[in-house]
Amino acid sequence: MSTTPRSMIMRSVKVGREHIGYLKWLLESHDGMATPTTREGTDDVVDLMVAPDFVEELDELLDAISLEIGLTRVPVPPKPPL
Repeated sequence: MSTTPRSMIMRSVKVGREHIGYLKWLLESHDGMATPTTREGTDDVVDLMVAPDFVEELDELLDAISLEIGLTRVPVPPKPPL
C-alpha cells in the first residue's frame, strides 16, 4: 500500500506575551495538536505547525479562545520558519 506524504500546515496568530504560555499549555493538553514557535523579530506572533488531520480541531480551538485571550489570526510568513 502506498501513502502520499502530507506536509504540515501553518497557522499564525497574534497574542499578548502574557498569554503565550497559556496557548502552549492548551496545545500540549490537546495531545500536542500543534507545535508553537514565536516568530523571529516579534514578541507577540506565534506560528503554529499542525498536521493536516488536526487543522479543523486547531481552528475550532483558536476560535474558542480568541475572545478569552485576545488572539487574532495573522498571515503566515512567506517562508516557513524552519
